[in-house]
Amino acid sequence: MFTLSPFKAQQSQRSVPTLSIILLSLVLVSLSGCSSIPVSQDYQATSALKNYATYQWLPIEKQTVPTTASLKKSHPFITLRIEKAIQENLHNRRAIFVRQAPEAYVNYHYSVTKTQTVAPSSTIGFGLGSRNIGFGTRFPMDYSTEIHEEAKWGIDIHNAAGELIWRGESVGAVEEFASPQAAEKNTQAIVDAILSQYPPK
Repeated sequence: MFTLSPFKAQQSQRSVPTLSIILLSLVLVSLSGCSSIPVSQDYQATSALKNYATYQWLPIEKQTVPTTASLKKSHPFITLRIEKAIQENLHNRRAIFVRQAPEAYVNYHYSVTKTQTVAPSSTIGFGLGSRNIGFGTRFPMDYSTEIHEEAKWGIDIHNAAGELIWRGESVGAVEEFASPQAAEKNTQAIVDAILSQYPPK
């Protein structure tokens, strides 16, 4: 009969809690990644804010500029991912989209802002002569230019009359992804983070 030596048996027993600690660490890392998305909200204190059961996209005639129609022309794939992510989030709340007489309307926004920063950079020189050693700065200074792109995501909740009662937003750097699936996953995370504020606690 084959038996484990005491040393090997003890080593096997120690590997189980070690594996559990590794798995727990991975879960904590993934959760911290979701919570790192910056979000904010604003709403009417007198409005009846609740988890509605039925929704519909806000009609174009009730939207402010830029409308979702113009957004679909400039960012067709992003808008598809946003709509899918919103529907998935509401579905998880046991809410559905209806064609007529919704309890509330939902709308979304997306925009990109480019910021250019100019930073001066001086050149330090080192001089060696027959009698002295010195440092010097060359003027005029050189300048380096950097362009930063920032994306602003927004989701609005309107009451049955079409009045805005809640708005959630998230602002962050524009990211590039290796695949549409990765971009879709990122969009879902941002939408979930924004809507996690609704209704306000």
